[in-house]
Amino acid sequence: MDAIDTGELLDFLTKGEKAEKLERYFREVEKKKGKVFLSNYTVVELAYLLEYNFGISRETVAKSLKTLIEDRLFKVEGKAELEKALSLYQQNVDLLQALKQVQLERSKAKWIKL
Repeated sequence: MDAIDTGELLDFLTKGEKAEKLERYFREVEKKKGKVFLSNYTVVELAYLLEYNFGISRETVAKSLKTLIEDRLFKVEGKAELEKALSLYQQNVDLLQALKQVQLERSKAKWIKL
């Protein structure tokens, strides 16, 4: 299984110079009934870049990311956690912080407060 990094995914989503090549690659993977690994780090980084570098609203970023992680083409690391974190993100919580919070809740852990 291949993995996709933020740069390539961003290029694909913004119709950059590699977009057509990536689209062909994705079609080949689908045809072979394969998957592309998508790490939760890549999703968090992508959200940050779309929101802060491209000025895209959180609502639009969240919708785009939900569509992406629900796509059967991708094997998404921590998919259920990411979905919960995206809900918090839409409520104005930083996505990285939201993902940490969801992971802590799942682990029944809490932040150390000194």
